[in-house]
Amino acid sequence: MKPSTKETIEATAQSVEHWRRMVEWARKQHPRGPADYLYMIAELGEDWYSGSCPLCKCFLRPDTSCSECPLRTVFGRCDDPLAANAWPDVRQSDTWGEWLEAAEVMLLQLETTLKLLKEASDA
Repeated sequence: MKPSTKETIEATAQSVEHWRRMVEWARKQHPRGPADYLYMIAELGEDWYSGSCPLCKCFLRPDTSCSECPLRTVFGRCDDPLAANAWPDVRQSDTWGEWLEAAEVMLLQLETTLKLLKEASDA
Protein backbone atom coordinates (compact mmCIF):
# COMPACT_ATOMS: atom_id res chain seq x y z
CA MET A 1 0.00 0.00 0.00
CA LYS A 2 1.35 3.41 -0.99
CA PRO A 3 2.03 5.75 1.96
CA SER A 4 -0.28 8.75 2.24
CA THR A 5 0.90 12.32 1.76
CA LYS A 6 0.80 12.80 5.54
CA GLU A 7 2.94 9.67 6.07
CA THR A 8 5.37 10.80 3.38
CA ILE A 9 5.75 14.23 4.97
CA GLU A 10 6.19 12.64 8.40
CA ALA A 11 8.85 10.18 7.17
CA THR A 12 10.69 13.02 5.39
CA ALA A 13 10.58 15.20 8.53
CA GLN A 14 11.91 12.26 10.56
CA SER A 15 14.70 11.82 8.02
CA VAL A 16 15.63 15.48 8.37
CA GLU A 17 15.86 15.05 12.15
CA HIS A 18 17.85 11.82 11.72
CA TRP A 19 20.42 13.58 9.51
CA ARG A 20 20.56 16.59 11.84
CA ARG A 21 21.46 14.29 14.74
CA MET A 22 24.15 12.55 12.70
CA VAL A 23 25.63 15.84 11.44
CA GLU A 24 25.67 17.28 14.97
CA TRP A 25 27.43 14.14 16.25
CA ALA A 26 29.91 14.06 13.34
CA ARG A 27 30.91 17.69 14.00
CA LYS A 28 32.41 16.46 17.27
CA GLN A 29 34.64 13.89 15.53
CA HIS A 30 38.17 14.56 14.34
CA PRO A 31 37.84 15.63 10.68
CA ARG A 32 40.69 13.34 9.58
CA GLY A 33 39.42 10.39 11.59
CA PRO A 34 37.99 7.45 9.64
CA ALA A 35 34.25 7.67 8.92
CA ASP A 36 32.92 4.50 10.52
CA TYR A 37 29.23 3.68 10.61
CA LEU A 38 29.74 1.05 13.33
CA TYR A 39 31.34 3.65 15.57
CA MET A 40 28.41 5.99 14.90
CA ILE A 41 25.93 3.22 15.78
CA ALA A 42 27.80 2.46 19.01
CA GLU A 43 27.89 6.13 20.00
CA LEU A 44 24.66 7.50 18.53
CA GLY A 45 22.47 4.46 17.94
CA GLU A 46 21.92 5.20 14.24
CA ASP A 47 23.84 5.46 10.99
CA TRP A 48 23.49 6.58 7.37
CA TYR A 49 22.32 3.25 5.92
CA SER A 50 18.77 2.18 5.08
CA GLY A 51 18.13 0.42 8.40
CA SER A 52 18.20 3.79 10.17
CA CYS A 53 16.48 5.87 7.46
CA PRO A 54 12.81 6.75 8.05
CA LEU A 55 12.27 7.23 4.30
CA CYS A 56 13.73 3.80 3.52
CA LYS A 57 11.57 2.26 6.24
CA CYS A 58 8.54 3.82 4.56
CA PHE A 59 9.41 3.22 0.89
CA LEU A 60 11.91 0.37 0.67
CA ARG A 61 9.53 -2.55 1.26
CA PRO A 62 8.40 -5.49 -0.85
CA ASP A 63 4.99 -3.87 -1.46
CA THR A 64 6.33 -0.36 -2.06
CA SER A 65 9.12 0.42 -4.50
CA CYS A 66 11.59 3.13 -3.54
CA SER A 67 10.50 4.77 -6.78
CA GLU A 68 7.81 6.44 -4.64
CA CYS A 69 10.41 7.96 -2.29
CA PRO A 70 10.20 11.76 -2.43
CA LEU A 71 13.98 12.16 -2.14
CA ARG A 72 14.39 9.93 -5.19
CA THR A 73 11.74 11.92 -7.05
CA VAL A 74 13.60 15.19 -6.45
CA PHE A 75 17.29 14.17 -6.41
CA GLY A 76 17.46 10.66 -7.91
CA ARG A 77 18.18 7.27 -6.45
CA CYS A 78 20.38 6.98 -3.38
CA ASP A 79 22.38 4.20 -5.01
CA ASP A 80 22.95 6.03 -8.30
CA PRO A 81 26.36 7.75 -8.35
CA LEU A 82 25.25 9.78 -11.39
CA ALA A 83 22.17 11.22 -9.65
CA ALA A 84 22.18 14.55 -7.82
CA ASN A 85 21.45 12.63 -4.61
CA ALA A 86 24.26 13.20 -2.08
CA TRP A 87 24.03 9.78 -0.42
CA PRO A 88 26.71 8.11 -2.59
CA ASP A 89 29.14 10.83 -1.49
CA VAL A 90 28.24 10.16 2.15
CA ARG A 91 28.72 6.41 1.69
CA GLN A 92 32.09 6.84 -0.05
CA SER A 93 33.55 9.26 2.52
CA ASP A 94 36.82 8.10 4.03
CA THR A 95 37.08 10.67 6.84
CA TRP A 96 34.60 12.41 9.13
CA GLY A 97 35.51 15.69 7.42
CA GLU A 98 34.50 14.29 4.01
CA TRP A 99 31.46 12.63 5.55
CA LEU A 100 30.33 15.86 7.18
CA GLU A 101 30.67 17.83 3.95
CA ALA A 102 28.57 15.27 2.04
CA ALA A 103 26.08 14.84 4.90
CA GLU A 104 25.41 18.58 5.05
CA VAL A 105 24.46 18.44 1.36
CA MET A 106 22.27 15.40 2.07
CA LEU A 107 20.56 17.29 4.89
CA LEU A 108 19.93 20.25 2.60
CA GLN A 109 18.44 17.90 0.00
CA LEU A 110 16.11 16.39 2.60
CA GLU A 111 15.08 19.83 3.89
CA THR A 112 14.37 20.91 0.30
CA THR A 113 12.32 17.77 -0.33
CA LEU A 114 10.32 18.37 2.86
CA LYS A 115 9.64 21.97 1.87
CA LEU A 116 8.44 20.88 -1.59
CA LEU A 117 6.17 18.21 -0.08
CA LYS A 118 4.61 20.69 2.33
CA GLU A 119 4.08 23.26 -0.42
CA ALA A 120 2.45 20.63 -2.67
CA SER A 121 0.16 19.44 0.12
CA ASP A 122 -1.00 23.04 0.75
CA ALA A 123 -1.84 23.56 -2.94
